[in-house]
Amino acid sequence: MAYKIEQNLPNCSVLSLARHSAATYAAAGVDPSCFRGLQFPERDGPLTGFATRIAESCGVGGETVAGAERVLGARILAVDRKTGLSRDTVLAGRAELVVYGNVAGLQGSAPRRPAARSHRALGLRLRSLLRPDRRQQTRLNPILVRLALAALAAFLLGTWYFPTAFKGGWLDAVYFIVATMTTTGYGDLAPDRSNPVDIVAAILLMLAGIIITGLFIAFGASLLTRVHWVRMQGLRPVHRRGHIVVCGAGSIGSEVIDLLLALGKQLVVVEISLDTAIIERAREQRLDLLTGDASRDATLDLCNLDAAHGLIALTNVDTLNLEIALGARARNPTLPIVLRIAEASFAESIARHFEFETTYSAAALAAPAFVGLPRFRGSRGPVALAGAEFAVGEVGITEDGPPIAPQDAILLAVSRRGDFAIADDFAKLGPGDRALVIVPLAPYREGKDTLAAAAERWGARLNCQFAPNRRVVRGAVFGPRLLVDLTGRNPVRRVRRQQQMIDAQPLVAVPAPGLIVPERIAMRLAMEHAIGVGQSEIEEGAKP
Repeated sequence: MAYKIEQNLPNCSVLSLARHSAATYAAAGVDPSCFRGLQFPERDGPLTGFATRIAESCGVGGETVAGAERVLGARILAVDRKTGLSRDTVLAGRAELVVYGNVAGLQGSAPRRPAARSHRALGLRLRSLLRPDRRQQTRLNPILVRLALAALAAFLLGTWYFPTAFKGGWLDAVYFIVATMTTTGYGDLAPDRSNPVDIVAAILLMLAGIIITGLFIAFGASLLTRVHWVRMQGLRPVHRRGHIVVCGAGSIGSEVIDLLLALGKQLVVVEISLDTAIIERAREQRLDLLTGDASRDATLDLCNLDAAHGLIALTNVDTLNLEIALGARARNPTLPIVLRIAEASFAESIARHFEFETTYSAAALAAPAFVGLPRFRGSRGPVALAGAEFAVGEVGITEDGPPIAPQDAILLAVSRRGDFAIADDFAKLGPGDRALVIVPLAPYREGKDTLAAAAERWGARLNCQFAPNRRVVRGAVFGPRLLVDLTGRNPVRRVRRQQQMIDAQPLVAVPAPGLIVPERIAMRLAMEHAIGVGQSEIEEGAKP
């Protein structure tokens, strides 16, 4: 919907809260050290993210920054909480890095988490299978129990009475009772018709057999139907390994599922009410569906959390997400868990008290992007690096070439003809490219500049095309590509409007007949926050 609105309404930017926040949830679910995710380019680009690394653990200790970027396939933005380092800086073994790159590529250098189970834990699990906890035993159907007791009582009474009636021992009595209660009736054994007690006992045995057998068949059919229904609904044990459990398939959950499937991840989706789109994906055998309440112990037990890669709780209820996370941690203490919490303060409280570090508020993730869009159309919100905050922006490069970047701006990546690549040089950007950059926010918060002015210089400069061309009649006016905006120090790169002018200071004693000499001409070559060189203005009309 957001994409269609932007297509039909000019100068309109639409931000989907679900899609914007889903990138961070998906990136953190794949790589727990990833603290911010985004799609670049927006909507159809790969999932990228900002993550932390230790130099020696990812094999770049002793490498230069440039060499480490080639090894990791990612941009190194900060080293030991310092930004703006030279590309020739050598990385220490224990150096803490902040990197940006494609999440699919970052997985190769992601830190390995400890094994989920030790030998002792495995022994406790086997012991629990041999001696199951009584609190977790399935409760038997009371009606079925009564029927079983009634059938047993009828069988025992018949076995006690009929051996004396047949005078052939207990085996003949058991044979007669089973044949009668199951309505088989071979006829080789029959009660003595001259004895009314034997006849009445046989009749009662027949009636009890018909009733009890019929009820047992009904309960058996009901049990088989329920087992089939449960299997169709997905309530069955999961046998995958290295899968990600997604609890909640709402608006944000659906976006997260799409991003994870694009990465080729194995998924187990737990949702009370599933829509047809999720069911269609499950038919492709790319994910398992469990229809149930993820906060219930029985549902979590089916998810094989001991072998899972991670769990993402994305339901619409904060307390339910917290309950799911606590239940998952009880089953696998080392399992990475990502939580969606609506209130930012509540998310911080949960992260602080329960040590769930990857707890995010969808509103907090999307709100800065909403605020930034009116100032700059390509705003993607802020990101915190090395104790400083940076604004993330996506810029399209026009035919005029790359714009002059704001001071201290860092180029992260470029999308060229649909291919994602790490980039570090603005001069190498070409027409049609889309660039992702970050700009420090400290100068704007200190009042040294304004975001509106920076966005105007960055974005509006791309269309700066007004300047005198080379068709100038004498005068010290440089070519259009040498004209400089004295305020922003950005060269005018292209001329579209054809302008003709005569010398502003003609050296003629007497004007020639028919020659029009303007009395005064003013050129706007510099102004505060200028976005280009304006057209010549004549303050007063020309005099003949």
